[in-house]
Amino acid sequence: MKITAQLALSQMKVNKKRTIAGIFAIALATSLITTVMCFVTSANKMLTDFLGSDYGEYGGAYSLMLAIPALLLGLLIAAMSITVISNIFSASANKRIQEFGILKCVGATGRQIRASVIYESLWLSLTAIPLGLIAGTILGYISVKFTGHFISDINDAAKKIIMRPFTFSLPFHISVWTYLFAGVFSFCIVLFSAYRPAKKVGKFTAIQCVKGIGAGTVLKEIQVKDSFIQKIFGCESAIAYKNMKRNKYGYKATIRALSLGILLFLLTGGLSGQAKEFQEWMTPKSKEMMVDYSSNYDIEVNAKTGKEERKISRPVTSDQYNEITQKLEKYGIDVYGVGADTFTYKALLDKNTLTEDMLQVPKFSDDNRETRTEIVSVDDELYKKLCDRAGAEYGSILLLNTYQYNDNGEYVSIKPFKDDVTQISLINAANEKNTLTIGGILEQSDLKEYGFLEMTPYPVRIVVPDADARSFDWFSMPSDEDDYTEYARSVMDEYFPIVAEDSYVEQGYTVRIARTDAMIKMLNIAIVLAEIVMYGFVILLILMGFTSVISTLTTNIRIRSREFAVLKSVGMTNKSLCRMLYSESIFCVLNALVPGVILGIAIPFLINLSIRKAFPVLYHIPWAALFGGIFVLIGIVFFITRTEIHKLRDKSIIDEIRMDIV
Repeated sequence: MKITAQLALSQMKVNKKRTIAGIFAIALATSLITTVMCFVTSANKMLTDFLGSDYGEYGGAYSLMLAIPALLLGLLIAAMSITVISNIFSASANKRIQEFGILKCVGATGRQIRASVIYESLWLSLTAIPLGLIAGTILGYISVKFTGHFISDINDAAKKIIMRPFTFSLPFHISVWTYLFAGVFSFCIVLFSAYRPAKKVGKFTAIQCVKGIGAGTVLKEIQVKDSFIQKIFGCESAIAYKNMKRNKYGYKATIRALSLGILLFLLTGGLSGQAKEFQEWMTPKSKEMMVDYSSNYDIEVNAKTGKEERKISRPVTSDQYNEITQKLEKYGIDVYGVGADTFTYKALLDKNTLTEDMLQVPKFSDDNRETRTEIVSVDDELYKKLCDRAGAEYGSILLLNTYQYNDNGEYVSIKPFKDDVTQISLINAANEKNTLTIGGILEQSDLKEYGFLEMTPYPVRIVVPDADARSFDWFSMPSDEDDYTEYARSVMDEYFPIVAEDSYVEQGYTVRIARTDAMIKMLNIAIVLAEIVMYGFVILLILMGFTSVISTLTTNIRIRSREFAVLKSVGMTNKSLCRMLYSESIFCVLNALVPGVILGIAIPFLINLSIRKAFPVLYHIPWAALFGGIFVLIGIVFFITRTEIHKLRDKSIIDEIRMDIV
């Protein structure tokens, strides 16, 4: 065995605490990447069992769904691992700097010094990586089984929605590639992390090492202006501020880990806040049962005008949806139906008929000055009620004078038309115009049925009697939902039987029976699952970061024991020394807060910029996470500092000043 390898091994045995910290950090990094790989291989197994070996028609999309999160998590784990493990090796190199100086005095080269640090990383990897693989497998198994529980909930919810029930599950699955990739990934991280401090200490001269100059120490004189701090906080804080400035590289690792900690606090708080706001917006205000029919459509280009035209494959006729309404009511409950066709017509609006609020809506019409229009269909009984509410004659065309839209993250509800509007002109893809006479107007307060809220809002919404629809929903409140579901299935099978596995594509339509909040329940389960996975990884990453904080803070205090002894010998009391070290801790936290808070707010805000374009969800600064994170960081730093201060009190000043090397 080479002497450099023996030296590294002996140092590991002597400095057991540092060795344990290194093993813990490397094992944790390995276990995290192993857990990610367990998720990937298990999800791949689920998709191949359900869709086939190539994921079916949408194989590329599903592959990206697996690869992108795994890649992002891998990069995040790699960044944190390199920071933490490199800090541990830097602390180890700084602790042994005088030893390296003596070795250089007796003939050791910079290459051999670097080799000593690299060999230390190899010895640690032999123990830590296998432990990490084992821990990662256990953690991956627990995580996959826990995730599988939520997948089962989604599966159960899906069975209540889709007419053709299906089953999928998330099995725990690993392969030799799981361990090979995780092991090589971790080994490369350890080598890279060890090489950086090894390269630095290898460049120092023997005399610099003997003087105790650590890796990254600034050798040139630095002017530090501390008069303001001394006046406000005292001389101890001024000394601490000077120490921070003159040895900024020694504190860099601690500051970086603390910054990452507050960043993760704010990132999780910001994303969770947006997810909660999205859930609240999506949660329906009704728990009605819904029987839903939806037709497929084909996209064509009109030969005369060149406009895009969508042809409805199997529209539901007025006779069909009225008959189905009557048959569903035979179950002994009240049923109402609301449907829509948003493909056939667009509206040509006269700006003189629009309200000021509507004129302020951005891009409510396209390049042809045509506005998206919804032709609303309702069953006969509901139509009579709407006519009565609008004070219109039976057979009239009714205008729904309400429009909701997302204004860059804010949900806005307005009246698009003035009260005196009497006509609206419609146009189709063939440029055929049709002018409708408005017989009555309904405001938002007149639309008591949930079916109108459920529909996607369009600027122009018109109720037309006996109109065919692309989709139609029947709403009711049965006392026995399961029994009603079976009854509704039998009714829908008479008109729209499901005889193909993918009826929407093969038959041209699909039928669903569920409560109105069923889809939201599936979405909520998925969001909760994503939050749990995110919290789990964030907690582990923060734990890894705090490992770096503990290692660097304790090492930074311990290697300065001679400095503290000199200060005591010239009159500094233990109380003043405590103030100085606590001040250094506060300065570390303050320096960490600036980049951590900025990035912790900026990243979720930038993510929200894309979210708010599609959903009325705004980003709000998570003050609880911010102040909670600051409190946790200060508490941890103070606890570590206090622990090391108590150890210093029992040491002799004379012994610490001596040049003995342990």
